[in-house]
Amino acid sequence: MSGFFIVWHPSAAELNERSRIAIIMDDMGNSLEIGTAAIGLPGNITYSFLPFAMHSRRLALLASRHGKEIMLHAPMQALSDKPMGSGGLTVSLDRNEVVRRFSAQLVAVPGISGVNNHMGSALTRDPVTMGWLMEALARKPDALYFVDSVTTDHSVAKKVADAHRVPALSRDVFLDHVNSEVKIREQFELLISTAKRRGYAVAIGHPRVNTLKVLRERLSDLDRIGVELVPVSALLPQYPIPRTFPVKQRQLPVQIAEQKAMEPLKTRKYGAIRIRPISLKPNFQTASDKLLIREFDLF
Repeated sequence: MSGFFIVWHPSAAELNERSRIAIIMDDMGNSLEIGTAAIGLPGNITYSFLPFAMHSRRLALLASRHGKEIMLHAPMQALSDKPMGSGGLTVSLDRNEVVRRFSAQLVAVPGISGVNNHMGSALTRDPVTMGWLMEALARKPDALYFVDSVTTDHSVAKKVADAHRVPALSRDVFLDHVNSEVKIREQFELLISTAKRRGYAVAIGHPRVNTLKVLRERLSDLDRIGVELVPVSALLPQYPIPRTFPVKQRQLPVQIAEQKAMEPLKTRKYGAIRIRPISLKPNFQTASDKLLIREFDLF
């Protein structure tokens, strides 16, 4: 029997109708005033909180009451000497200490659905340390996801997350790495064009006056241009992923370290983490591999 098949390809208009964006508002918790204003933005923006910032818990609870998705903005070591704040993760720590600190961060912000890295251009390059973090996430019964902020071109974070079956995405656009209305609008257009081309895109912004102003203006246009703003979790088709682990794996020393971390770093006092505006660093070469990289550890 002969015949032919019609191969259907969706039109550009049909693809546009399905285009979705997620916007993560990083560095939440330092300022009560600007944080509250950020939470007041319309739509399904996702908010990522520094674990030990002065106002993180209060603002996270406020965001939750407004039906917003919450993330942990986990401080990780940069290639530069920028301070991470208390309880940050570094490549010099052993496995148990990494998991203890990470577990302390996870319980510091209430109601989180996922994690992304704060700074981390050094740590996200290290597959061993990232493996320990993903093992810790994979054991969580609530199936937390991970978003790679991509603060270095050599990040292995998503690759390692995928290997451990942790639901994961990577950042596509920084909205405000240059803090000007003109540049933020340009980056928002890049976000939209990326989503229309691929079907989805992930952006990261920060609670700043210029960023909030541009978002208030542009978010109202999304329905008209056929783009939907969704929480990060909505871009993960298999989220949450059910996980089962053998009894032997549950008895690893890492699990013991996690239990010890449930009262996060009680002996230490945490001061407010301050944001200092700094300029974007140009490309440079590392001494170890002599490869050009970009560093986006802005804060």
